Amino acid sequence: MRRLIGIAAVIVLGIILLVVLLRVTSCNSNLVPAPEPNAPTPTEELAVVVFETEEPTATPTTEQSSTGTGTPTAAATVGMGVSAAQVETATPAATSVTSSVANRAPDENPLTGLKVDDAAVLKRRPLMVRVGNDPGARPQVGLEKAEVVYEEIVEWWVTRFTAVYLSEDPEMIAPIRSARLVNLHIVPQYQGALGNSGGSDGVRWEISQSGIVDLDEYFVPQPYFYRENEGWQTRLAFNAKEARQYLQEEGLEGDVKLRGFEFDQALDVATLPQEAVGDAKEVVIPYPAVTSEARWQYDPASGKYLRFTTGEPMMAFDGSQISASNVIIYFAEHQETDIVEDVNEATSIRIIANGLGTAWLLRDGKILKGNWETNGRETPRFFFNDGQPMPLKPGNTWIQVVPLYFEIEIDGTLHTRLGDETPSEAENGTVEELTPTKIPSPTPTSSRSAGRFDRVSSR
Repeated sequence: MRRLIGIAAVIVLGIILLVVLLRVTSCNSNLVPAPEPNAPTPTEELAVVVFETEEPTATPTTEQSSTGTGTPTAAATVGMGVSAAQVETATPAATSVTSSVANRAPDENPLTGLKVDDAAVLKRRPLMVRVGNDPGARPQVGLEKAEVVYEEIVEWWVTRFTAVYLSEDPEMIAPIRSARLVNLHIVPQYQGALGNSGGSDGVRWEISQSGIVDLDEYFVPQPYFYRENEGWQTRLAFNAKEARQYLQEEGLEGDVKLRGFEFDQALDVATLPQEAVGDAKEVVIPYPAVTSEARWQYDPASGKYLRFTTGEPMMAFDGSQISASNVIIYFAEHQETDIVEDVNEATSIRIIANGLGTAWLLRDGKILKGNWETNGRETPRFFFNDGQPMPLKPGNTWIQVVPLYFEIEIDGTLHTRLGDETPSEAENGTVEELTPTKIPSPTPTSSRSAGRFDRVSSR
């Protein structure tokens, strides 16, 4: 009996062990099998994007189309109408240029080719001051003391100036106007400081991101003052001496080394490309006829060109007529923008002044047709298609920035940048004049509270 009980106990224990084994096997069948031992897959790293304001790299415009798209033409034309690819980039053969970057004396002004008493002034940052040219802004004060004056179209109905001062520090330059997009290009070319009375939100923003030394009147009031007995269109003035003091105090004055221009007192036409030289006693630039048409007439007695605006002599405030030793016609692409500049909803123009383009030089009653080139960080270089420099006459220079499609009247004949000529009689009807149907009035931009902001400035 006891034996039967022992056998039964063994059987029951076996059954219990079998049940336990079956349960364990069932649980293991639901587990995910371990993966094969492979190299681990790393977690993908996050991409880190760093936003940083950099000095823009100049992209050659090589005479872009005037459609406003900013797309370069396939075969750009420069100078006398050759392809940009044909312009020689090799160092040209030695010429008769008496003043160049390579041999310039320390006391020679790189912007005029003239000697100065104190060479230290040539290492300063040029002051580049915005001056109005709307009819109510004349006569201007201080333009006759500038080494270089740029003139460009603003809002398609009038022109405005950027006057460059390196060796001179006039205590009154007027009337001051606001900045425009073109200053984003030309100011860095001179490593300059921009004197201006502000600007539209769009223009101000782009300037703030550019690294330009911006002497905006709204934020740097020290160099600005009101002229006595002047209306709001002409009263705001700029003191260059005060501006120099401000730059020193703020550590903004720099040891500037300008490339400058090539100069030669004598114009030896025989050494120049004959196809690029012609007579130019009177030159008319078709800026808007009602407000700003520019004419330069050569004066053999002084050896300079005299300036006329809308048919009248352009007079400085001191009673002298504005004149220039050199007049450069600087063809550049003009692009439309959606940046609104005034209450009339006129929009700003983006002028491409960096890269490569057509340039014509007027001096000594002659016209020299060639090219301009700048990387955006140096003053423009002016040269013929063969690479030979275009020699400026020692003295001051006016640079007339014009759209690519402008036809310039030279001694009664219309010239285009491509080198063709057409009679200038009115029946041709080939010139598209930028003439407004109604002349806008410069608009006060803001009324500010008492104190140094209690001003109303025309844009």
